[in-house]
Amino acid sequence: MLARLFRADAPSVHAHVAWEDLPDEALPTPPLRDGLGSAHLPVTTRVPLAQAYFDQGLRLLHLGWALEARRAFAEAARQDPSLAMAWWGLALARGVGQRFTADRAEAIRKALTLAEGATDVEQRLVVAASLLADKGPANGRHAFVREMECLIDRFPQEPEPRLLLAGFLLDGYESDGRPGQGQPYAQLLLRDLQRTHPHHAGAHVAWVQAWLPSARPETALESAELLPSLVPAGSPALLAAGRLLLRVGRAAEANRILEAAVTVDDAYLARESLPLEVAPSADTALRLLSEGCAEVGQYRGAQAWARKLRQRVEASGGQPQAVLFAATTLVAAHLRFGFSRAAAEVPMELGDKATVAEAGLRDAVRLYARGVCALETGRLGDVERACGNLDALVLTLSEAPRSEGRALCPRDVARTVEVAAQELRGTLDARRGDSGRAEATLTRALRLERRLRPVGPALFCRPPRETLARVRLRSGREEKALELALERAGERPGCGHCMLLVAEAHVACECMSEAAHDFAVVLDLWRDADPHLPGLQRARGFAAHRGRGRAALRRVPDAAVDTAPAPQGGQSTWTVHGG
Repeated sequence: MLARLFRADAPSVHAHVAWEDLPDEALPTPPLRDGLGSAHLPVTTRVPLAQAYFDQGLRLLHLGWALEARRAFAEAARQDPSLAMAWWGLALARGVGQRFTADRAEAIRKALTLAEGATDVEQRLVVAASLLADKGPANGRHAFVREMECLIDRFPQEPEPRLLLAGFLLDGYESDGRPGQGQPYAQLLLRDLQRTHPHHAGAHVAWVQAWLPSARPETALESAELLPSLVPAGSPALLAAGRLLLRVGRAAEANRILEAAVTVDDAYLARESLPLEVAPSADTALRLLSEGCAEVGQYRGAQAWARKLRQRVEASGGQPQAVLFAATTLVAAHLRFGFSRAAAEVPMELGDKATVAEAGLRDAVRLYARGVCALETGRLGDVERACGNLDALVLTLSEAPRSEGRALCPRDVARTVEVAAQELRGTLDARRGDSGRAEATLTRALRLERRLRPVGPALFCRPPRETLARVRLRSGREEKALELALERAGERPGCGHCMLLVAEAHVACECMSEAAHDFAVVLDLWRDADPHLPGLQRARGFAAHRGRGRAALRRVPDAAVDTAPAPQGGQSTWTVHGG
């Protein structure tokens, strides 16, 4: 999709992958593959294999699999060096950033040179792409959109121009929920495309991406359910479908699809004897699987997936950025269940080649986890020092130069660290009894979190909205706490932790019938949870003592406190240590 290829890269586990620095002509030849959809655009060539490889590249572009799309387009150009659209595809698949500007410009120049004898559709697509390559997505936006609109008007039966324009216009949502510029227009194009081409896999992938960051992700639920059958070999499409299903609370289905994405990637790598870092979706799918297990109360499962990711990273050479992504996944699992000591002990050895952003993120995660440990054991002076060190890190990272491509950007890391620093400081203020200051600090953390760029690193601290809700409960502002808890649960309807917070807020508000319903939802969400999960015990206790022990349940319990080493081996479910 053009939005993915011409703008900032999505966060990636690996900062560098094979083939990125290879010239187009040196790329290895890919096999023709099934299971990637059925997109087809007739191009001007007399070589059947050139047409076949071009179509494969087009399908991969729609999936957002740029690296593999580039291989397909390069092979199409080898099969027919006069095929203008092969060079058009190479320009789109080359990626963003200044380091690839010359490569994109050269590919578009070749496409323009060869397009003279091509069809009108091909010529207009090449001209439109040249406007972006020459001026960039910001300065060339208007001219590109006008050119594509003219093409759509002249050839309304062709789905590809509509899909390419929609992909470029998709712009997400702002922190207040308003759609970005072009987002409603893109959604209209995609809605019409689904009506005229209901089995176009690329249209369904784009539709899922269009609604995933919105307040109404269920709008794309049907597309998410269709994608595994439309593109069974397209792991990026499976990843998008699994992410959306997880977002709407269908964790079991999401996990099956995400596991399928990992399996598809592993089969792809084994078939072509490729390195692990080339897999487009497996690493992110493993992170989501860990997150999904945490939401349904499976601490052991969350750890298992995080450690599987760590093993993949080590097997691929242990790039510092990849080590960090794996480590923060395990840290997040520990923190979600209240085991801050285990989070603080997660190894994050990056070596001497770590960038400023990588070293900064490592130090921030360690400082935050140790600060939470100190808070839980009453060492408030140590917490204050951790907050001060996090603030200093934010300043250092904010002043560092920007990075490009897949590498972590110091300024994106700074934003994430600032959220964590404010969340920890707000919790410290609450522990000191200054509820007003804690409220202000945590509200700032919440606002900062809403402004995080989607291409930055994942948030490694406790969700500020949940922390603020618990602070409000303890300070007697139950109604305001309930509002926050309901808002958070609306965003993550499948998360038992969020629903538990809603239930406890209803208890604090003495809304017992609502609390009973909420605890029942928690028990349903956590029906396969680890049996010793404290929140699960509270939910079962409420259900068992309804009508008798309500008064004893009206005190909202604090988050789990990790003040002693977690049990080892088979002694209980809570096994937190170990590599």
